[in-house]
Amino acid sequence: MVCRLGTHDFSAMREVIGVPKRVLGASIGLPFWSVWFQYEDFPVTYESGINNIPLFDAHIEIYSQDKIIRINYDTPYVKGLPVTMTIRERVDGPQSGKGNGYQERTIRRTYEDAFTLEFLAFHECISGGEHPKTSLLDARQDLDIMKMIYKLEARVKSRFY
Repeated sequence: MVCRLGTHDFSAMREVIGVPKRVLGASIGLPFWSVWFQYEDFPVTYESGINNIPLFDAHIEIYSQDKIIRINYDTPYVKGLPVTMTIRERVDGPQSGKGNGYQERTIRRTYEDAFTLEFLAFHECISGGEHPKTSLLDARQDLDIMKMIYKLEARVKSRFY
């Protein structure tokens, strides 16, 4: 499942925050799995899995001292559900001028769903003679991330089994 679902997740993760430097820990099993990545200046927790609850919850959430940004990927199986970004942040209060207020905004760039946007971009590449954004080299980076995870998982298992 990491190779099936994870490839989409890792591609989105790389697009937003780049390639991790290393894997700190991993728990790979079914129906859920977790990986702890180390980037240059911050850690990242990756969680995924499948259960029987009819809810699609795919997102990337980034925390900082005064702001939380969440990119929400709605289910691809319902046409017209767009990707949204929710920003929650501390803001200056009206009386004090200090950061004791709270603001939440949701940004929706389009009402087109991700599959439609990908199809239109691919059509534009073919008809315009462009190269697709996702190349074999790009896909290789997802495989490199998976390799880092499984190498660590194999080392950990060899210590205990």
